[in-house]
Amino acid sequence: MGPNLYYRKYIEKLINSNPANIAITRKAEIDDGYGGTTIEEVEINEIVTFYDRRARREVVSDYGTTYTGVSVTKILALHDADIQKDDTFNYEGYTYKVLYVKPYMNICKQIELEVIK
Repeated sequence: MGPNLYYRKYIEKLINSNPANIAITRKAEIDDGYGGTTIEEVEINEIVTFYDRRARREVVSDYGTTYTGVSVTKILALHDADIQKDDTFNYEGYTYKVLYVKPYMNICKQIELEVIK
């Protein structure tokens, strides 16, 4: 068992210990069968886990640069999860938008979210 496989199993256990089933909606170009395309909304189901991480954000003002601590909502997903920037999904009464997807060495994806509703 290579190190990547070991860490993938670890990530899988981590996600399954506190799973969140999300249904992502995405606008996609679909072949219309006549040589053109139509835009349709597709739904992708994924199992992820949520975690909050403290982060430092740089704030630049007339008085100089300061740093402020903010709580960033993130999800952790398997390496092959079909989650892309600008995807949206609802979970526990909130609507989230994917701001950033960071693949981590073909082991997992770390995804930063924005609450939009």
